[in-house]
Amino acid sequence: MKEQKKKREIIHVTTDIDERELEAFDDVLVALDNGVTIALTLKPKLDDPLFAEIKKLSFPKTDGERIYWSNGASLTVSEIMAMLREDDSGEDNGGSL
Repeated sequence: MKEQKKKREIIHVTTDIDERELEAFDDVLVALDNGVTIALTLKPKLDDPLFAEIKKLSFPKTDGERIYWSNGASLTVSEIMAMLREDDSGEDNGGSL
């Protein structure tokens, strides 16, 4: 019998900035249920009109399956992992564990 792989869940998301750096906001810290925290840069997404607005919005939230902002911009766990894989391949598209 094959064991099913547990789907990763986001337990907390925050920015790694303080009020003085709000204009430079382009990173989030994503804490997963396995204890790993990901420092994820959003720079590659800022060309997307929804993500370009996030500097003006409230801080991101999570529902466990994605991080999201009040304007509809969001990233699922799978999208976050894909950004990290792209970053590992040498492209500037993600963050680090």
